[in-house]
Amino acid sequence: MLAAGEGRRFGGPKALAELDGERLVDRAVRILSLGGADPVLVVLGAAVVDVAGADAVIVAEDWAQGMGSSLRAGLAAPQLAGCSAVIVQLVDQPGIRATAVRLLVAAHDEGADLAVATYAGERGHPVLLGRDRWTDIAAGAVGDQGARSYLAAHADEVLEVPCDGDAKDADTPGELAGRGILSRIAGDSGTGSAGAALGAGFDELGALLGGAGARARVDDKAAEVVRRASFESGEPAAMTVDLEAGVVRFRRDRR
Repeated sequence: MLAAGEGRRFGGPKALAELDGERLVDRAVRILSLGGADPVLVVLGAAVVDVAGADAVIVAEDWAQGMGSSLRAGLAAPQLAGCSAVIVQLVDQPGIRATAVRLLVAAHDEGADLAVATYAGERGHPVLLGRDRWTDIAAGAVGDQGARSYLAAHADEVLEVPCDGDAKDADTPGELAGRGILSRIAGDSGTGSAGAALGAGFDELGALLGGAGARARVDDKAAEVVRRASFESGEPAAMTVDLEAGVVRFRRDRR
């Protein structure tokens, strides 16, 4: 997982930015782990921090040269010695789901050594790169070019894997905030009493999603928040929890 940038447009390293009470670097590691990636390596640079869920943190000393240096550092990591392929993910794409990672793992198990996740027909991340291709990919990873030029040159060899979710970057704090639980809830519930009631339970629910809370605890908290919102608004409501994506979806039952 590449997370070495300084986040110039963002105003600071995106790896340390939080969404729903969870750092983006921790969120991305969680999604990779849930998807079956093993080991999970994090490439850092501008900000070097402990990442509890990662198997190793790799420091790209020349991170300022661009994404290419981060990819090279990751591919050269000794922790990958026994791996036949890598799955590359970026830290600033919180819409990526664990199912996308799992589908790429399955594609490799079936023989693919070059694959990309697609969203509504558009290529995005994560990307799977077979070991036999690493040397050539690293040679072309210069500046802000990661594996893009290699993938373009071998377009007819790339397996496209349709996935749910999205691979949009969060380039500003406002864009990131718009991807969070509270924003999705507000977008449906409005700013009335139901929205306020949901917001009151947001911190606890977000903490459960970002931590090690058991599924039952998350479901119980979601049910409590929904009951509160239904009581305040006088309208039936429903909420579903997607632990893989790390999101909560709220809707009113407008019968």
